[in-house]
Amino acid sequence: MLSMATSLKLSRRALLASGAAALLVSRPAWASNVRYLSSAATLTGRYAVVAVGEDGKIQFDLDLAARGHGLALRPGSNEAVCFGRRPGSFALVIDTSAGDAVMEIPAAGSRHFSGHGLFVQGGDLLLATENDESKHQGAIGIYDARSGYKRIGAFPTFGIGPHDVALLPDGKTLVIANGGIDKRHDDVADRDLPDIRSDLVYVDWQAEKLLERVTLEPQFARLSIRHLILTAKGDVVAALQDSASVPDLDLPLGFLHGAGSAPRWVETPHGGWARLRGYCGEAAVDSSAGLIALSSPRGNCIGLWDETGAAIETLAIHDGCGLSATGRDGKMLVSSGSGELFTVSRDAAQPSPLGANGEYRFDNHMVRI
Repeated sequence: MLSMATSLKLSRRALLASGAAALLVSRPAWASNVRYLSSAATLTGRYAVVAVGEDGKIQFDLDLAARGHGLALRPGSNEAVCFGRRPGSFALVIDTSAGDAVMEIPAAGSRHFSGHGLFVQGGDLLLATENDESKHQGAIGIYDARSGYKRIGAFPTFGIGPHDVALLPDGKTLVIANGGIDKRHDDVADRDLPDIRSDLVYVDWQAEKLLERVTLEPQFARLSIRHLILTAKGDVVAALQDSASVPDLDLPLGFLHGAGSAPRWVETPHGGWARLRGYCGEAAVDSSAGLIALSSPRGNCIGLWDETGAAIETLAIHDGCGLSATGRDGKMLVSSGSGELFTVSRDAAQPSPLGANGEYRFDNHMVRI
């Protein structure tokens, strides 16, 4: 059942842009221009999931019951899922072609959504990172997309506070970022946590079996592994955050990992790790250009590396966080909490402005449809 805060209608902006005639056809005229999705907030405090065109303009928006976070695209369909920010009580299923909300998936029992998920088996099943608030354990919830996203099971992440998740090319191995922090810590003012247990785990989701656990060396124990992306070579790129209330600005915040090996820290970015202020908000890869990007909204910058982990450049973007490959010219899209969009590339000395809006403030993540 949809919450009262979730709108099943297009926003006023989308109605004006598409015109009344477009609403009478099954595929509105603006639908072919939808290229990216992001959660966002407005100056009035409203939360939404927004569709962005190739030109950077908003195509439609849909109300969210609370702040949104990550998104998952369902293969072979126009559906996408926007997850509530940890601790999330909902995940909203949307039709990106019609610009409509399809349904809201409620969090189960003592569980809350942890901000991310993905589809497996060609889009038949949705896997979502969750946290069991009663047992303080991480889990992956299984939802049947063929049957109205009915929750049909769950299995452990073999760790605490899972956040992001990625699927290896074999279709059965998940790599999960256990952030090491659960809901117990969300309300703690001083985040110098003695019991953070962050790790990277590989799990056979079909057999519900732990295959490998990767932990960082003791001097990096305060770092929380948060976001993941895969390179064309199959390496995992991990983006980290310092869990302490006063971050150690010299600690590295990104590494590469291949199954069965040790983590390989990416090179110190131009300007040093201090420039990222102890916080990476997103990781992205543009395989066409062999480019890795890590964003730091707290550091107001985007770091660029090649796929070996060699540092290329650090570019200044105020509150920049959302990252997405664009599929063209080796360019990557960056969204900001100021409502601005930029493109960056390995050869550009400065970000190129794509556009800005006066209403929406983009949240952490942006995905390309």
